Amino acid sequence: MTFLDEIIRQKRLKLKNLKKRTPIAEIEAAIGHQEKAYLQKRPFFEPFSKRSNKEVRVIAELKQASPSRGEFHWQLSFEKMIDAYTKGGAYAISVITEESYFHGNPESIRATRKRTNLPILRKDFIVDAYEIYESKALGADAVLLIGEALEEKELKDMLSIAKEEIDIDVLLEIHSLKTYEKIAGLTGFVLGINNRDLRSLKVDIATANKLLEELPKDLPVIIESGIETRHDILSFLEKGVSGFLIGTALVLSEDPVKKLYKLRGLDDGD
Repeated sequence: MTFLDEIIRQKRLKLKNLKKRTPIAEIEAAIGHQEKAYLQKRPFFEPFSKRSNKEVRVIAELKQASPSRGEFHWQLSFEKMIDAYTKGGAYAISVITEESYFHGNPESIRATRKRTNLPILRKDFIVDAYEIYESKALGADAVLLIGEALEEKELKDMLSIAKEEIDIDVLLEIHSLKTYEKIAGLTGFVLGINNRDLRSLKVDIATANKLLEELPKDLPVIIESGIETRHDILSFLEKGVSGFLIGTALVLSEDPVKKLYKLRGLDDGD
């Protein structure tokens, strides 16, 4: 069993218990009862809807750990990391909420939303529409859907729920051209190309380089995983991309503000 298979198996078991404890009707009611100001969506799709050869749009990630590198020891507190990402010019913040392998917590979305006006992406291994409603109730502006983790019908249904029912944006992640082919006719999302193989956990930047050659040139595309230097950024800007999702390089940085400035090709932030 691969890492992806195992994490999906565990997730479905947890969701079975969660649904019993908090039925989806309660989640929907919570969305309806919350203040409009809190639930007002901060645009995620729009800032990344066009590709650029010059502008560096970063989704800065808050991650506590990873299966391949273990626990991360941040130089700053959770709150100060959010402040640094905002000050450093990130276009959005990604919050990993998976608990077992990434030490995340869904409640971190609420804490992040209170601290910044940037749009918030919930990054998790979402396998059920229940989690999309939950994400909205928590205050997320967008959710990650992983192409390899969902069947074609599941992807279509979840995209429909996200766009038409609860107004939440989607970053739809793929790792291969085969996966893209099953969603090629769908629209209304930002495509993410992840350089990490979710079965072996190895990172290969060549993955995104190859896929960019095969994908429509007008498709919004975010490059994920393995982006650590300005050189990495420039290599993709030549092809034109919508943005970059960067986690490890930022959470391990002694000064995330300066790191963001350098990745964006600006001065060191002083």
